[in-house]
Amino acid sequence: MSKYLLLLIAAALVLLYLFFPRGDDPREIESVFDDMRDAAEKKDADGAAGHFSLQYKDEYGATYHVVKKVVGNVFRKYDNVRVSYSGLSVVFSENESGEKEAAANLDVTITGYSSGMPHDLIGSEGSPDNVTVTLKKSGLGGWKITGVEGIDAQESY
Repeated sequence: MSKYLLLLIAAALVLLYLFFPRGDDPREIESVFDDMRDAAEKKDADGAAGHFSLQYKDEYGATYHVVKKVVGNVFRKYDNVRVSYSGLSVVFSENESGEKEAAANLDVTITGYSSGMPHDLIGSEGSPDNVTVTLKKSGLGGWKITGVEGIDAQESY
């Protein structure tokens, strides 16, 4: 009998873990940026753009397809790309439809290297761009970027 009771308790704990939402964790958002940074440094365009929502639209009117094309162009133009960010702060909320959203503010620097020469693409080593990134939790549980504000691209791609 006690064997069945332990099994029932274990099953209940698994169901609680799977079906009840956990608290919002800024590390989930940090993981998105870490994945994108790692993909960029490997020149993996799909990995770098993969965290953008298909409904992405920024303050300049760029869409997901534009972002993916820009990322591909950067990877073709530069021998390697270095991405760094700091000062990440995240605020979680829900929209009127009850979907989870997050607003992340961070300082970003992206540098492209061509023949060993650095080219500031976004921000610079001494002066990163402070950006606000809006994300929405997708139906599959991952966070997708739906908007970015504050990028001052210094170079045309």
